[in-house]
Amino acid sequence: MKSFFKIILLTATPLFFLSSCSTDDDNLDTTKPEIVLGSPVDHQEYEFGGTINIQAILKDNEELGSYKIDIHSDNDGHQHRTTSTPWEFSDTGVIEGKEFILDKTITIPTGDFTEGHYHLGLMVIDKAGNETQSYIEIVIGEDHHH
Repeated sequence: MKSFFKIILLTATPLFFLSSCSTDDDNLDTTKPEIVLGSPVDHQEYEFGGTINIQAILKDNEELGSYKIDIHSDNDGHQHRTTSTPWEFSDTGVIEGKEFILDKTITIPTGDFTEGHYHLGLMVIDKAGNETQSYIEIVIGEDHHH
């Protein structure tokens, strides 16, 4: 009789775990949000003291969460003798809904900053934690590099 209960227990246990699984796994949001960058365009040129207008449509199938804008030097590894420092910019924001129009104006400071190529990155994360990134290159100041 004990072996009968063992057989029932061994066969019923996997069925119990399978039946206890929820269909919530089928409803998990695994779709990454979308970025449609209208401006600036890749390799757009700017002067120190000017402004960068970022316009983008951020979309998600469920719910947006946040965005980040990141601008940093495209240092390609080789060094020139310079006393200037690369300019950096970062901004984040919380967003809600399925679609958000990002319209941000960034003033490029004046001063002793490194001229040249910079990466402009836009990242968006939805409420489920899915992330999308979009990077372009912009040029700030006169580029005497090549």
